[in-house]
Amino acid sequence: MISLRIKMVLLTLVLCSFELLNGQSLLPVMYDSTLANHQVNVVGNLFQHSTRLNNELSRKFIFGGTINDELSLKVYENQSDYNRVGFGGHIGIEYRAPNQIFKSKPNWSWMVNVSNEVHGAGEYSNDLFGLVFIGNAPFLGGNASFTNTSGRFEQFLSIGGGIHDRKTKSFLTLNAILPQQFFELSVNRGNVAFSETGDQIDLRFEGEVLRANSYAYFKGMGAAVNFDFNLPFGDSESFNGVVSVVGRNLGAYQIHNADFITIDTEQSFTGFSLNELLEEEGVEALKDSLNVSETNKSEFKMLPGFLQVGKVVLANSPTKVQSFFGVRMYTNRVYRPLIYAGVHYQPINQFSVGAQGSFGGYGNFRLGLYANYVTKQLLIGLGTEDVLGAIFGSQYGHSGLIRLAWKI
Repeated sequence: MISLRIKMVLLTLVLCSFELLNGQSLLPVMYDSTLANHQVNVVGNLFQHSTRLNNELSRKFIFGGTINDELSLKVYENQSDYNRVGFGGHIGIEYRAPNQIFKSKPNWSWMVNVSNEVHGAGEYSNDLFGLVFIGNAPFLGGNASFTNTSGRFEQFLSIGGGIHDRKTKSFLTLNAILPQQFFELSVNRGNVAFSETGDQIDLRFEGEVLRANSYAYFKGMGAAVNFDFNLPFGDSESFNGVVSVVGRNLGAYQIHNADFITIDTEQSFTGFSLNELLEEEGVEALKDSLNVSETNKSEFKMLPGFLQVGKVVLANSPTKVQSFFGVRMYTNRVYRPLIYAGVHYQPINQFSVGAQGSFGGYGNFRLGLYANYVTKQLLIGLGTEDVLGAIFGSQYGHSGLIRLAWKI
């Protein structure tokens, strides 16, 4: 099954590359209400998370290595009928100016930002995983279904500017979106049946692919809004704090002159094994009989927007221990609402640590840790939302975050 695995693993890589998640500042930002002059913020984030692809397997793709039969079978037996996977990455820089821009609003000033985002997400069946990593042996005399398989991968540049409040740290920006890569796969119906000996294959497939034109550097254009609204609640005699309403990349873009491919076929193949069909000559013959339609069109796509509402940590709180909690959502079909809660501990003014638990998103439970070092002019933050994933191969994700801020 070597040739089968090589070609099917390429398909898996496409599916799994759906979502170097549009990484945001996922661990809690320390809310500082003191007035700042010039301020530069840099944030970097990487993550990968899944319901059923454990780290023992995913690290083979990330760091290289051999996926043997034992590992493939072990992971296959852990798959469920429906599985999710997502990943993402973000690097961004912003500048916040001190200059007053409205006479009636002394704390309002202007800001600019630029970031590069990559985001991917996919959903797949256990049968598809079995075909990819094991071959057709588990399905001889039966069938494998991959109906409702979907995946999307995109990379885009975001450039914009807007206004910010120097006191509350709330802001609103309008950003131009310049897509650099886009690929989307949707399988409405997919099923392959095998005879007992594997020499007869019955295929039913109905699906479509939309991919950006490979020649242009920027594949289209769009717009999005980013915002933070920080809202105090409670009073000194009751439970109180600040709730932050966060939005990133809420918008859409148009992909110009994209390749649109549809396949709608029902075919039977006799006298060929699956390996033979997937050899170079077999693939060409198969392509001619699959009723493939290829056209070019421009199409609008919603961005993988990010929304979060939650209580944040106060940088100048008189208490050493604070709570934070909230809910998070990405605007795509694969991500599930994620809830999180944690504890922040600040033994001295310059140093703080914290831990959080979360459930949902592209997987299930995760445990995060972070640390911050703060001076009058500098903040350095390091963290992970998946500390267990960094240690155990049996876990289902990886995460890393760095945050830098300079007050000039």
